[in-house]
Amino acid sequence: MPALMATAEYVTKVHAVCTRTGNLANYSYRKAKSDELVLLGEVDEYEPLSRSAYYKLMLREKVRNINVKDAEDISKKKEA
Repeated sequence: MPALMATAEYVTKVHAVCTRTGNLANYSYRKAKSDELVLLGEVDEYEPLSRSAYYKLMLREKVRNINVKDAEDISKKKEA
């Protein structure tokens, strides 16, 4: 028996728009700090972002999480 393929007369692909740049959004950034795996229907918990906006935000978060020692701690080590 031959396999049947679904056919359509028209296909409309809908894209999200980046909330920061206005470009095509390739990523869905999760703003919520919840531990739940999936948040269905949560409009305020996700933000559509373009590739550049997403990577810029990820870099900003990475820099924010870097543990930098105080200048006093570094100078004490040099004196010892």
